[in-house]
Amino acid sequence: MKSRIFYQLQLLGYIVLHLTSQYNCHRAGIQYVSVHDCFWTHACTVDTMNRVCREQFVALHSQPILEDLSKYLVQEYGTLPAGLESSPGMDVKHDRLMEVLVSVPPKGDFDLKRVLDSTYFFS
Repeated sequence: MKSRIFYQLQLLGYIVLHLTSQYNCHRAGIQYVSVHDCFWTHACTVDTMNRVCREQFVALHSQPILEDLSKYLVQEYGTLPAGLESSPGMDVKHDRLMEVLVSVPPKGDFDLKRVLDSTYFFS
């Protein structure tokens, strides 16, 4: 289950990154296409596309995404629905669910702004 949740969060991250990059590339006046982790533009606008994608990556991952998601899910599913409270074993399952929902991995000490100057962005 954890790997499926991780995959869905990773997918959500890519979608947001692609949409914000596409929007900001359009604002910068360049043509931009992306599929999965591939980004394309004309050769003369690669530097601009790289800058925009990196800036959007840093902006996205500087937000407390997992913390906010955890708070939302706990608020949404923090109490058992009426009728399930008396179901055998449901309280144990619900307690386990709450443990998973509140266990946000700690942030590391990597400075995201290093992405702006790195040689490689995706590999």
